[in-house]
Amino acid sequence: MIEDTQRLRVRNLVESDLADYQRILAYPVMATANGATSSTAPDLLAYWFEKDRHSPYAFAVVDRVEHHFIGAILYYPHQDQPATYDLGYFLEPNAWGHGYMAAAVSASWTLIRREGGSLTNLYADCLPENHQSQRVLAKLGFQPVAATGDVASDHDPADALWFKRTFASANGEAAAHV
Repeated sequence: MIEDTQRLRVRNLVESDLADYQRILAYPVMATANGATSSTAPDLLAYWFEKDRHSPYAFAVVDRVEHHFIGAILYYPHQDQPATYDLGYFLEPNAWGHGYMAAAVSASWTLIRREGGSLTNLYADCLPENHQSQRVLAKLGFQPVAATGDVASDHDPADALWFKRTFASANGEAAAHV
């Protein structure tokens, strides 16, 4: 599965992406953005990668000019609700602020629909100080929601901000395109 935008290629996350996944998530600024206090050990990152790679939808974000992995988009089932997922993503720090992630997430929705997948509701969270991620989510049509037992999970920081995006129909047709 591949979807190209003008600047990016979104494709399935594959085993050979491990080194780039580890490289990006090992940056201290990434640990901070993910709510951790410091860099994460490579063996833990390898474990996360295997879990992420086998999530229902796991995509690599590749720069089409440089042809290298710059991030990932991951969808996790949300509390066993059909067609409802928690969205996670990360991007190489030098690619922040250029509109890449909003375009890549939108392209991932196209891939999911093309493969017959269904999206009804998406949830995402971020730390209150992560204004860049909040802007990405707003650009994608997410709205802030209060954290409740139906929204938040026990592994998220208590102060995480939660957002929700509801699609117009069960087949994933977005109400607005980005």
